[in-house]
Amino acid sequence: MAESAVGLVKRAALEAVQAARPLELRFGTVSAASPLSVKVEEKLVLSGSFLLVPQRLGDLQAGDRVALLRVQGGGLYLLLDRLGGAS
Repeated sequence: MAESAVGLVKRAALEAVQAARPLELRFGTVSAASPLSVKVEEKLVLSGSFLLVPQRLGDLQAGDRVALLRVQGGGLYLLLDRLGGAS
């Protein structure tokens, strides 16, 4: 089925907004250390295959709060730093 003109305009507007924000800062909590998983939202838990982890952060522990950058498209998240343990 062909996309309507309104649908095309909506999609173009969404793509323009996403292109203006190539990175998005997110915060999460390490839910498991091995294998690594980070809970970003109530329903979003990232596994190791979606995370780019710098070598210096290889010793993350469950409960650690972390800062992440979401790469445009949402496929990968770069782990920026540890923010401390859960309070």
